Amino acid sequence: MSDQKSSKQWILPLLIIPLLLLLFTAYLVLNYANGRPIFSMPFSSEETTTQSSTSSQQADLEKRLKLANAEIKKLRVQATEQAGVLQAKEQEVVRLIAERDRLKKTPVTPAATGEDTDKKKKAANVTDVYAEMPAKEAANILNELSPTEVVPIIQDIDAEQQAAIMAKMDPKKAAALTQLLAVE
Repeated sequence: MSDQKSSKQWILPLLIIPLLLLLFTAYLVLNYANGRPIFSMPFSSEETTTQSSTSSQQADLEKRLKLANAEIKKLRVQATEQAGVLQAKEQEVVRLIAERDRLKKTPVTPAATGEDTDKKKKAANVTDVYAEMPAKEAANILNELSPTEVVPIIQDIDAEQQAAIMAKMDPKKAAALTQLLAVE
């Protein structure tokens, strides 16, 4: 039994001491691999250079922070100005919508003045002229006018003559004229 105790006594130091040496070696290797000094003096020259570079970095960061704050202020001013412009535009849109609605509600009253009757007679005469013209010639002339100018002339012509004239017109102008005629 005493031999067993003495052999156990030697096994323990033989395992623990190499294990401790292995751990200490691993600690040294890992510190060296991470770039940390293994044994350092508290007032080494490296710390002095690190402190001076830290202060220059701090000054650089302060400059960048001041520039960023100035940029933020400038952008806030621009945002405020744009918000004012946007609000003015929104008020203009509201005003225009209200005016449009007001104009839609007011009935169109034909004025019974002498000028209006003269204009109607002249328009009727022009309409008669185009109604009597061949469709191709009327289409050539009406192509030169804007669709809004053509509507009062062509709306009083009978449907067959309208169809013949519009068939000979430029397709784009005929399409615009059709839209205007459909509205009225």
